[in-house]
Amino acid sequence: MATKKNLEAETEVKEVKAEEVKAEKEVTAEKEEDKVMVMVPYVEGQDPEVTVIINGYVTKFRKGETVMVPRNVAEVLQNSNQQMMAALKNQEKFKEQRTDL
Repeated sequence: MATKKNLEAETEVKEVKAEEVKAEKEVTAEKEEDKVMVMVPYVEGQDPEVTVIINGYVTKFRKGETVMVPRNVAEVLQNSNQQMMAALKNQEKFKEQRTDL
């Protein structure tokens, strides 16, 4: 037989669960909105997949395909590209310096 306190506690638990579900749906909606479209070109002889791991969350997709990814994954890809470009510029600079000797 349910007492008044038990019924109140059950009602309270149900309300908390409903709020959690609502909050979870809002977070999911925010995550969907916070995605951007990216495409990493495929280069023959390189790995055909891109893998980005941020705080234990893995995002994996094929190069050459346009995909929607979380904004932080796109930022990692952009930073990686900038670092690659800087490395290539430095490599060219060092080659020129070496030939001058």
